[in-house]
Amino acid sequence: MQVEGEVDIVAGFLSRGFGSDSFSATIRLTSIRMSVYFCIMMKDPLTDRQAEVFDFIRECIHTNACPPTVREIAEHFGFRSPKGASDHLAALERKGWIDRLPGSSRGIRLVDEEEGIPILGRAAAGHPILAQQNMLGHLSFPQLFGLQDRFAVQVVGDSMIKAGIEEGDYVIVQKTSSYSDGDIVVAELDGEATIKRMFREKGGLRLQPENDAYTPIRVDESQPDFRLAGLVVGVVRKY
Repeated sequence: MQVEGEVDIVAGFLSRGFGSDSFSATIRLTSIRMSVYFCIMMKDPLTDRQAEVFDFIRECIHTNACPPTVREIAEHFGFRSPKGASDHLAALERKGWIDRLPGSSRGIRLVDEEEGIPILGRAAAGHPILAQQNMLGHLSFPQLFGLQDRFAVQVVGDSMIKAGIEEGDYVIVQKTSSYSDGDIVVAELDGEATIKRMFREKGGLRLQPENDAYTPIRVDESQPDFRLAGLVVGVVRKY
């Protein structure tokens, strides 16, 4: 049975296509409406060995904050080859206990695992109703940003404050080969990473800061000490 609902999530969020004038010197909270899907799935019972594999996966996630690889599962249980672990993962997925993300060595997610921050009611306007019985689900980074080709970088410096990115923030970055003018990117130059707004110009790229105290950086895309590491898709800040 699947139940669908909507929740207003207030978060600092950057997305392709936002102009620099969309943000004040301090980050503006933007209300993002998301459809949240709650799935109540009937699970098939597990064999003793499958239950042991599932418990090991859950323990790794809770202890190490990431699931094990197929090889790590095989080594832990003494399987002769990784195929034995893959077969057990296929059974767990078929029976509805896990989901697997293609192309990721640690792409295992526990189905219906209540992880993340509880979402209690709506708070975009009016009086919020924050009670356990009004819980709409859980807010987690994998749900909000996804896991495939994503990584985080901590911000050092104040060159992007007009875009709402401040020192100490974490930016969520998507690996991609497609960029548009005005995108906020993470670039590597001379072995150092920098966060700037990117524009294409004749003869190269302009990496534009969002702080008038800094000057733009102009680079040749083909120079060996430069590469675009990814597109900034979100900002996380702890107060």
